[in-house]
Amino acid sequence: MTIEDIIETLEKTDMPDGRIDAFITCAFLLKQLRPAEPNDFDGPHDYMPSSIKSQHGFLMARPFTHDVNHAIDLCREIRPDAVWHLARGQASDDCLYGAQLREIEEGENVLGEAESNHAALALTLAALRAHVRQQDGWKAGGL
Repeated sequence: MTIEDIIETLEKTDMPDGRIDAFITCAFLLKQLRPAEPNDFDGPHDYMPSSIKSQHGFLMARPFTHDVNHAIDLCREIRPDAVWHLARGQASDDCLYGAQLREIEEGENVLGEAESNHAALALTLAALRAHVRQQDGWKAGGL
């Protein structure tokens, strides 16, 4: 699953997702590993969507979409040169939280933003969008 696929999945849901957390953990922190599949386990009762397959067993993904503190860590991992903003309010009928990553320098441009009914989900989605935008800038010869 690519980062764009993860973003698309998060845009379609408004609930924290352990499976997506596993993909994010593998994409940014444990690049040599992969999210676990149900057939990796001895039985169906041992499988958890947030599991990550390692050489010697299984690890648990960081709960980026569940916990604001972990979402903040993801922002720092993806864009250490940026500041993050998280606000609660009824900006639209659908969402309670809005999140942004902004440049610290150069006019504080918005790098990524998102809305959700879950604070951690909004911040995670904003961080992923900032990452894609940065990657697109590198491909185009910017940044």
